[in-house]
Amino acid sequence: MKARGRLLGNRYELLVVLASGGMGRVWRARDTLLERPVAVKVLRSEFTGDATFRARFRAEAQHTAALHHPNIASVFDYGELVEDGEQLAYLVMELVEGEALSALLEREGRLDAARTLDIVQQTSAALAVAHAAGVVHRDVKPGNVLMGTDGVVKITDFGIAWSASSVPLTGTGQVVGTAHYLSPEQAEGGKATPASDVYALGTVAYECLAGRRAFEGENSVQIALKQIREDPEPLPAGVPLEMRELVERAMAKNPAVRYPDGAALRAAADAVVLTSGTAAIGMAGTDGTAVMPLPPVPFTRTLASSPVRRSRPLMPLLLGALAAVVAVAVAVVLLQTGSGTQSGAVPTSGRTAGETTGETTTAPATPSTVTLAAAGLMGRPVAEVQAELVGRGLQVQVVPVETADVAAGQVTAVGPEGELAPGSAVTVSYAVPPVVVPTPADNGNGNGTWNSGKGKGNGNNRGEDHGDD
Repeated sequence: MKARGRLLGNRYELLVVLASGGMGRVWRARDTLLERPVAVKVLRSEFTGDATFRARFRAEAQHTAALHHPNIASVFDYGELVEDGEQLAYLVMELVEGEALSALLEREGRLDAARTLDIVQQTSAALAVAHAAGVVHRDVKPGNVLMGTDGVVKITDFGIAWSASSVPLTGTGQVVGTAHYLSPEQAEGGKATPASDVYALGTVAYECLAGRRAFEGENSVQIALKQIREDPEPLPAGVPLEMRELVERAMAKNPAVRYPDGAALRAAADAVVLTSGTAAIGMAGTDGTAVMPLPPVPFTRTLASSPVRRSRPLMPLLLGALAAVVAVAVAVVLLQTGSGTQSGAVPTSGRTAGETTGETTTAPATPSTVTLAAAGLMGRPVAEVQAELVGRGLQVQVVPVETADVAAGQVTAVGPEGELAPGSAVTVSYAVPPVVVPTPADNGNGNGTWNSGKGKGNGNNRGEDHGDD
């Protein structure tokens, strides 16, 4: 690729290199037609020389260009051309003034819990929009998380790793994707899902909090094996319990245990904000009883064998202990005096002293099964159905299905149906538009480009890979 001043596609003037990595080079550029700053990523010839990659990446660029969210770096244009006998492909994106999270971590080492939580909230919000549209990022990592100077976090590079997976790279020493942030199912050769993006963002959060990557090794294969088999070292002692549990569940080896997608992770991150803001303060009710926030959902595995828990306020603990002692004392007195109630029975208001009753009071029974009928869920928005089923105690896996017969984002199938045990896994399929690979239009000089034609933005895409992966 020629140096500064080159006019790419007869429209984009390349100005300054912002970053270089395994997939290509990112330039600060100027759109000479619209007179606005943009970021242009020129992909390496090892990939663009492969026709399968170009076809897949065109389709992925088309899907990404349809995503509009404040936390997603907008895609404006995609083009291909031949220069000096070399096939090139480039992606034109919103220019985000700032730096990549990888550069921030390299400079500061580690981040506090509040800043890390903000990054998780904004990034998971972007992933939620992508997942609802049937788009999986597949390569969430610090180099693809952009930290704007205005405090807005944006994610970029949707689908490049998936497109590149079709290209044989033997002998180049390059690895598709980034092993440090690869989900166990991807490391085993399985298909990436929204839960895979959740895992990757969990590893990013871990790195922010710990100041180190979750797994290291001598090569990518060794790191990938650790993703499958090992747990990371415990997070530092100062990390709040709620953040530990958030990262722990996001990094669960089993995808069914993780937050299923970006929307669920964002909801959990928002809950951490509420919990963190009130957990350290005991709120006394009118009867003197301490009221504490509900604890987060327990997880099936832990990052540390004995995680450090925050100290709790002393008064709520004393009140709780006192209440337990009083309850035990009352129970002993009742048993010793034969107080007129049968075993397991309680006095009923309105009865005179000495009356007995055969009625017993029991706690509301937890439903032994959950009845699931797909008929009432078909054609509804996938996020709405997912929330409903999770609320009924089921684990939900959402699966995109390409179809033109159902509106995008609507549920097409749910299974299994019938009487299910609480906690059962349910698959919810939803519609995404079929991939249509556009044919580059000839502009008369043999250089074809495809323009999404949509998306506005100011700001910048700085620091993609920094060559660290």
